[in-house]
Amino acid sequence: MARHGAEDYAATAYLRAQLKDAVAGVKRMEKEAVEKDVAFEERLASHAKAAASREREIIEDRDAKVAAAEATVGEYERKFEAVREFKEDYEKVEARLNAKSEECEELRRRLDQKAADGERRLIAERATLTREWEARFEDLKRSMEASVEDRYDSGVKRILEQNRRMVAELKLHSEVSAESEARARTVAQENRRLRRELDLRREMEGLFAKRGMKQKEQVVESREKMRDLERSMSDMASKYGAEIEFARAEAREVKASAVDDAARTRRLLRARSDELREIKALAKEAVRQRGELERFMISSLDLVKREMEAERARAGAGAGGRAGSRPAAGGLEEAVAGDVDVAGMSWAERERVLRLAFARMNASNPDHARDRRGGGSAMDGAVAEATPPAMI
Repeated sequence: MARHGAEDYAATAYLRAQLKDAVAGVKRMEKEAVEKDVAFEERLASHAKAAASREREIIEDRDAKVAAAEATVGEYERKFEAVREFKEDYEKVEARLNAKSEECEELRRRLDQKAADGERRLIAERATLTREWEARFEDLKRSMEASVEDRYDSGVKRILEQNRRMVAELKLHSEVSAESEARARTVAQENRRLRRELDLRREMEGLFAKRGMKQKEQVVESREKMRDLERSMSDMASKYGAEIEFARAEAREVKASAVDDAARTRRLLRARSDELREIKALAKEAVRQRGELERFMISSLDLVKREMEAERARAGAGAGGRAGSRPAAGGLEEAVAGDVDVAGMSWAERERVLRLAFARMNASNPDHARDRRGGGSAMDGAVAEATPPAMI
């Protein structure tokens, strides 16, 4: 009898262990669900933080590139302005050089004209004076030869007079010659001065021409630099414009990806919340069924105990019956839960208690009854394995 009681206690302990494991599994599932929710919230926050950080980095990188491009464009604009000012200065210098060249050419023409006029006047004056003196000398010679013979005395006087006149004329001629020579020297000096000025002007013209050629080369080089700068500016504008558009597109993609991740996360969160609610509902149902099972077991054991005591009392009083009538099913609701001694029960009584308990459970849970009719539940199999066969 003690062995049967131990086996019956083992079956009851197995059922309680199964219920305890089920409750522990439900609690573990609730804990895992809470941990998953916390981990999901942390992952969502980390994704949002990473997206915000990436967006800030992209914006900062874009701002830095735009600032660098603006600085480069400003530098190129300053260089372009300097080249433009140099071009204007060169045009002014070139205009002045052209004006000076024209002035030098005019002065050269005037100097050449003055030199030619001076030479012509000098030659004309010399020729005139030479002709006059030759004519006078011929006249004097003819008059002297004509009057030598017939008028010697008077001729001598006239010769003396003519000599005096010739001396005066010679003096006048000397003065005129000196004046002409002085004028010739003055004209020569003026000519030399003008030639020096012409040489200086030519040297200045050569210097200006060299400077003009150098400035022209600088202008050509500056124009090449301007074209290079314009090409560089256009290339940089297209390059940085493409990079800015790429950064904006990347930022839009990151933002769209973050929005999609957030939407997927919200959907996953709703699904996990629904799953958690289902798990909580299942846990509540398992706890409720466990309580009902415990109440059914305790009430059934108490009812069987009272029936056994009543049967023993009737047997001791000589009522003549070994087994009393089965109480009505409504007596179970009137039974009071309490401690029951399982060791005093027979295997038939224990099987009766278990069958009564599972009948009440199936009656209160139609879905469980259908599962049992369809092939039995895991708990029925466990009870069937733990319960020994009925005694004959």
